[in-house]
Amino acid sequence: MRIADNIFLFDGIGNSSNLYLMDNQLLVDTGLGISFERIIGEIKEAGLQPEKIKIILNTHCHYDHIGGNNLFKKLTNADVYALEIDAENIETGKNTFYELFGNNFISSKIDRKLKDGEIIKTKNYSFRVIHTPGHTKGSICLYEPKKKILISGDTLFSDSVGRADLTGGNETELINSLKKLQKLDTELLLPGHGNFKKGGVNGLIKNMINFLEEQ
Repeated sequence: MRIADNIFLFDGIGNSSNLYLMDNQLLVDTGLGISFERIIGEIKEAGLQPEKIKIILNTHCHYDHIGGNNLFKKLTNADVYALEIDAENIETGKNTFYELFGNNFISSKIDRKLKDGEIIKTKNYSFRVIHTPGHTKGSICLYEPKKKILISGDTLFSDSVGRADLTGGNETELINSLKKLQKLDTELLLPGHGNFKKGGVNGLIKNMINFLEEQ
């Protein structure tokens, strides 16, 4: 599904994450891998060429976001990016919770270990990496200031926030991360699961902060 200029959403099935493809170059998250053939078919139906993907970026280490890494890597030979804090987990399986999804862990090498504030560029977009711990230690969001787009992983959804009660999660850190996101001028929210949201993003973040602080 095309949701903005040269940005496509490919829905995850069940617990599998959403996948976002920007400029046919940057793929954000790879889901569980169980719908790989369907997603490749949908990418081609959208008039795109999956083999031309250059970067695979994981928003965090949970298996519902990284399970398709090796399948996409084999097809595209793209480099796999993740924040350095979560990179070891993605490579070893620690704290990925692969067993909860009924999967055997398949390791994927992280080719580039990102740091907070780095810029990821495609033909038409420049996304800033924002470290947003709370759901995991190494969770990140991607922000495009000119287009006012926020790719939020499992830090923020269109009507809720990610869990902070799993290993590596921390509610105080999640609140602080949301306060960081609240300072951004966001018009389009692209979360790791569920529907995207146009408009009202800062109001949503404010409500989520208030909800968490009142618990």
